[in-house]
Amino acid sequence: MPLAQGDHHLLRQVLLNVLGNAVKYTRGRERAVIEVSAQDRPHEVEVEVRDNGAGFDPRYVHKLFGVFQRLHRVDEFEGTGVGLANVRRIVHRHGGTVSASGAPGEGATFRFTLPKPA
Repeated sequence: MPLAQGDHHLLRQVLLNVLGNAVKYTRGRERAVIEVSAQDRPHEVEVEVRDNGAGFDPRYVHKLFGVFQRLHRVDEFEGTGVGLANVRRIVHRHGGTVSASGAPGEGATFRFTLPKPA
């Protein structure tokens, strides 16, 4: 993985939240696939976590990173709806960006960027 600039503990939490979601939402799959990759760009690093889990309706992507926002029922998947909000808050405070794409039943991809060390 390329080097990025930021607080070790907070960025660890970002990875734990994104990877934890990938594990949670692939739980029902016969064969869960979670891929993590990083792109080293001139001024930033982009990290991508892709899974073959439950996915989500792309019409509601704007809700994913909001506090207490859920796109699945509580009886389907546990959680409070704050994990991705924390991801967004931490990444934005580090000068980065977050995004997601997905489709119901086809998995999801979460990306975040972080500035490279000066």
